[in-house]
Amino acid sequence: MNDAGRRGGAAPPVHASPAPGSFAALVKLARVKFLFQSMMVTGFGVTLAVHATGTFSLPWYLLTLAFAWSTHLMTHFCNEYFDLEADRANPRPTTWTGGSRVLVDGLLSPATSIGAAFVLLFTSLGLIALMPTPATRLLAAALTALAWFYTAPPLRLNYHALGELSCAAVLYGMGPLLAAALQSGPPSPALLWCTGFVAALQVLRCLVMNLADIEGDALVGKATLAGTLGPRRLMRLYAAGQLALYTGVAALATAGLLPPLVAGAQLLVAPVAAHVVRSLLTGAMDDARRSDDVTFWASMQLPLTTCLTMLALLADLALRGRPAPALWTALAAGTTALFALWLYRAVTAGRRTARRARAGQRPAAPETTAGGTATAEAGLAPTEREAR
Repeated sequence: MNDAGRRGGAAPPVHASPAPGSFAALVKLARVKFLFQSMMVTGFGVTLAVHATGTFSLPWYLLTLAFAWSTHLMTHFCNEYFDLEADRANPRPTTWTGGSRVLVDGLLSPATSIGAAFVLLFTSLGLIALMPTPATRLLAAALTALAWFYTAPPLRLNYHALGELSCAAVLYGMGPLLAAALQSGPPSPALLWCTGFVAALQVLRCLVMNLADIEGDALVGKATLAGTLGPRRLMRLYAAGQLALYTGVAALATAGLLPPLVAGAQLLVAPVAAHVVRSLLTGAMDDARRSDDVTFWASMQLPLTTCLTMLALLADLALRGRPAPALWTALAAGTTALFALWLYRAVTAGRRTARRARAGQRPAAPETTAGGTATAEAGLAPTEREAR
């Protein structure tokens, strides 16, 4: 496979450009769309605790969500600052990889990004101080440290083939464990499996995201695990990992170790993984439009999994005659509805833009979409990269 060249007249996605120095530029720099992941992770962990104990604490949920969002945004601003050289070297960013392009395009200064990162770091530390036990404070502090040093020196984990693992550990490992612990949830078998399952999926997802950035990373000496493996081995690992994980779901359900509803919910997302695998094996990453679709669905596999697992856990409680507290059921339903609405709009906008692109029409206005990305069609000739 030509791991980097995009051929056949494909062009990179269009990114809407807010005014330099504007609040809109700061919002774009923050990459707010990714906060759906930490919102779903928080709800996922809380639901696992509610499934085990039948109780729910609104104050601890709100604190967990505030901590998740502050730490997540902190990571975005930190990464934008410390990844600036790699982002500048990346000739083929997608709407989901390669940074926000705000600093690359000079819409805000790098000092703004690192300044915002420090503000959010101190916010997270303040929220950690409010946590009730040494164990939860230690877990949250470790999460924050790994998130900061994902790109920040001296560790720069994503520059030493450790980024994929650390990202999974922070967002889909420690994240739900912390949310459950703050609800006084014991480490139940369901909590451990479900957390391990989504964390492993996140490792695979991060491999795909770093595959999209592999050329720019190589130019600045950024040694991600994706770059170390190379495209062919990465794709084989991604396919084998997805197969092994979904086989594990089926095996645990068959053995009676995982509630059937939960297993069924997790298996419902398997077609998304199959779509990504098929796209990778048919050269999607060589085409700007298809690569954006791949990174979108590789990303959506995670919130879809946590969302459906959360609903399945609540349904399992109801079927057992001990329904979850009404307040948490309402919050979980609201969270799910918000995510579903956002996903529907993203996919619909992506399809609309893809139809315009196929018809040879330039969109009336720049769109940054997913599932059929917005494209530039004004003389942006693709360059080819050597096959690795």
